[in-house]
Amino acid sequence: MNQWLISVAEEAGRIALDFRRDGFELKTKPDGSPVTSADLAIDAFLHEEISAQFPDDCILSEESADAPGRLNASRVWIADPIDGTAHFAANRDGFGTLVALCIDGVATECVAHFPALAVTLYAKLGEGAFVNGRRVTVSESADDHPIVATHAPRFLDLHSAPIQFGNNAVAIFKVVTGEIDGCVATTSATTGEHDYAWASCAVEAAGGKLTDVNGAPLRYNKPVRKMPTVLVCSNGRIHEGLRRRVAKIAFVE
Repeated sequence: MNQWLISVAEEAGRIALDFRRDGFELKTKPDGSPVTSADLAIDAFLHEEISAQFPDDCILSEESADAPGRLNASRVWIADPIDGTAHFAANRDGFGTLVALCIDGVATECVAHFPALAVTLYAKLGEGAFVNGRRVTVSESADDHPIVATHAPRFLDLHSAPIQFGNNAVAIFKVVTGEIDGCVATTSATTGEHDYAWASCAVEAAGGKLTDVNGAPLRYNKPVRKMPTVLVCSNGRIHEGLRRRVAKIAFVE
C-alpha cells in the first residue's frame, strides 16, 4: 500500500476535523453548491503535498482553477478536498477526502478517507482494495436476488431487494466492501470527475465494475469534467443485467 498517499488523506481529514471543532466560513459557489474555508485549506494542502512528491504531475481539484496543460499530461491527480461539504457544514459525519491518480485517463490508484468515521479506503489496480488495512472484495452474488442501492426513486423497482441511499459515495463504498451487490447513481450539473475517479479505481480493484448506462468504462482527465447522467456500479456478476434494466428506464425518460 502507498503509505504516503494514505498519510496525506488522513492529514487532510485532521484538517477537516480541526475546522469542524474551531469553526469555518461557509459560502455558496456560482453553481449553487456550498464551499467552506476547510475545503479551501485542504485543497491548498493537497496541492502542496502532491506537487512536492510529484512535481511533474498535474492536479485537477474541485476547488481549484484548471491546471494548465493537464489535457496533455499522462499523470493527473484528481481530488475532492471535502466530498460531502453539505454534510460537513451540517456537522454530520458523511464527508471525506477523495484522491485518485489517473494515468492516460484511467484511475489506477486512490484513497478515500472519512475522518469522522475513522475509515480509510485505499485501492490500486492489480493490488486490490483495502479498508483500514484489511483487504476487501465485492460480493459474489449472482443475478437472482441482488441488493442494489440508489438515491433515485425511479430505479427502486429494479430488483427484489432495493435500498435507498442519499449519498452515492457511501453506496459505492458498500459495493467495494461487498455489503451490497450494486448501485445506480444519477449525477447533477455539479457532479464532476472529482466525485468518481476514486470510485472507478476502488470498484475495479475490488473486483467490480463501474460504467455508464451503455456499459462503457469511465475515462478521466477529459476537456469537460462532467460525468454521464446515469452510472451503474456492481460486483461485476450482475452488471450486464442491471445495466440493461437501468437503460430501459433511463432512455425512456
